[in-house]
Amino acid sequence: MTDRAASRYLVVGAGGLVGRHVAESLPPDRAVRTYRRHAAPNGVTIDVRNVDLLRRLALEAHADVIVLAAAEAYVELCERDPASTRRVNVEPARVLAEVARASGALLVVFSSEYVFEGGAGGYAEGDPRKPLNEYGRQKVDLEDIALADGRGLVCRTSGVFGPDPARKNFVCQLVDRLRSGRPFDVPADQSITPTYAPALASAVMELAERDATGVYHVAGPRILGRLEFARLTADAYALPAELLRARRTSELGLLARRPLRCGLSVRKLERTLGHGLMDPAEALSAMAAAERRA
Repeated sequence: MTDRAASRYLVVGAGGLVGRHVAESLPPDRAVRTYRRHAAPNGVTIDVRNVDLLRRLALEAHADVIVLAAAEAYVELCERDPASTRRVNVEPARVLAEVARASGALLVVFSSEYVFEGGAGGYAEGDPRKPLNEYGRQKVDLEDIALADGRGLVCRTSGVFGPDPARKNFVCQLVDRLRSGRPFDVPADQSITPTYAPALASAVMELAERDATGVYHVAGPRILGRLEFARLTADAYALPAELLRARRTSELGLLARRPLRCGLSVRKLERTLGHGLMDPAEALSAMAAAERRA
């Protein structure tokens, strides 16, 4: 096992929810961070669709670990425009995999429960992948690229939430809507594994430092229905749960099919690290308390 405790990192997509928390967990002198729009200290502005520039940056970074967190996570856009979204969700991985293969770096990518069809729930790492939509198909291709030479680390996750200046994740959107007194539609027939972004980032760093490879489900400890999770959120923020409107997914007018009974088994992760991630109720309480202090 390679000692990655003092490794140099390249974090591609450090402006997003997951990438930002990964980048914040690293000392400034151990990481090169990329952003799409606004570079932070020790950061570089880059559009990952410019694969030539991405390749040059990755080569110049001389990283021991390359973390690809940049992604287009809007499922409906992936369904409407597969070609352009693949330029974000798939093609950069090909470039970074080439660099990692040549340099011996560990390539870390983030996948999703959407690689599964959502009929059984509690999916383990080795269960058959049967994506229902283009976003899931893109994640399957991403996984295959990262795992092609046996040196990649695929972190599948689900329902990621956490502090987010862009206010894009499910929890932030729900909180903002309920605070304004407006109702919020929740697909009551969907199950997820709510995952707190800071805890996700910490677990991914632990896996990288252990030089872990293959597929890991890096997600929260409980599978919950989206409606139950929404109620936990309303309770943590002392917001009116009666504004939550239960809907069937089929009523929401979505273009892309959604897997309904998803949820990820995290037993492999817990065996490897000796612990799991923060419980969603505890994470929501911590997140709400931090917002009140701010």
